[in-house]
Amino acid sequence: MTGRRKNQASSLNLMEVGDLAGERRRLSLRQIEVFRAVMLSGSLNGAANVLHVAQPSLSRVVKRTEDVLNFKLFERVRGRLIPTKEAGALLTLVNRVYRQLDELGDAVDKMTMGEGSVFKLGCTGSPGRCLVPRVVAAMRTALPKLNFQVDVLLFEQIIDYLLFQRGECVVSVFPIRHPLVESRSVRTGRLVALIPKTHPLAKRRQVTVQQLAKEPLISFDPMTPHGAAVSQMFESTGHEPQICVLIRHIETAVSLVANGVGIAIVDEFSVADEWDMPLAVVPLANSLPLHIYLSWHKDVVRSQYFKRFESLCAKVPLQAHRSK
Repeated sequence: MTGRRKNQASSLNLMEVGDLAGERRRLSLRQIEVFRAVMLSGSLNGAANVLHVAQPSLSRVVKRTEDVLNFKLFERVRGRLIPTKEAGALLTLVNRVYRQLDELGDAVDKMTMGEGSVFKLGCTGSPGRCLVPRVVAAMRTALPKLNFQVDVLLFEQIIDYLLFQRGECVVSVFPIRHPLVESRSVRTGRLVALIPKTHPLAKRRQVTVQQLAKEPLISFDPMTPHGAAVSQMFESTGHEPQICVLIRHIETAVSLVANGVGIAIVDEFSVADEWDMPLAVVPLANSLPLHIYLSWHKDVVRSQYFKRFESLCAKVPLQAHRSK
């Protein structure tokens, strides 16, 4: 038996005192509390002040405790309450229990504050650019001792990441289709146009598909959520997108637009932060909704940190750029 288990066993046995016949005599937590208060304060009046109760009620508790134990805890000598030898031995054991309760309280506080814990999560590139950092920042404000591991994942890495429990959840712009994975939409956004700042469309409050149909576009593959949304929007208006560059990562789109290669259509979650680059973010008129999904392993119990993370994903302030 480990040292911790021995201590726990000793603590539990404090509630049970055996008599000569082998019968267990149980002390209540209240009796232990009153006994300790009397021992530490040196009198019933002192204990009554500490516990904020009337002195006669403590006298009855002490008498009942002695009846349960079948031995005296205190003797009155010239008006003073003198602990017996047995009371001294019992106090040593009771103090051990209180120390263990203090350790338990400290451990609970550390768990609550995240001390010594690491919250591991994954994300795809788009939410990983702005949304996830903002959620992590909000959690760090509330739980400054909680550590994080954030892994940016490709689509083909996500299922293994969750099934092998490398992280507790994944944030993406698409749901994960797998029998052991649950995906839930936690936020809805829209598409925006990322436009070189010198371009005439950069100063508009919004742009239309008709206007973008005449421009060289930087877009994601049509098989991706972003690419599929772009294709659907153009098809619904009877226009054909003039895609000059196919990309896979949002960072590539930002750099290409900043260098004047063309206009990129991206989600607002990926371009919410300020940066010093020669481009503007302009809302896309009649944009299709784009969802942010949180996915996790169905058979794994989720932590308190997951629940906080999920809540913040839905409500953390996230305001995209507007052209000036």
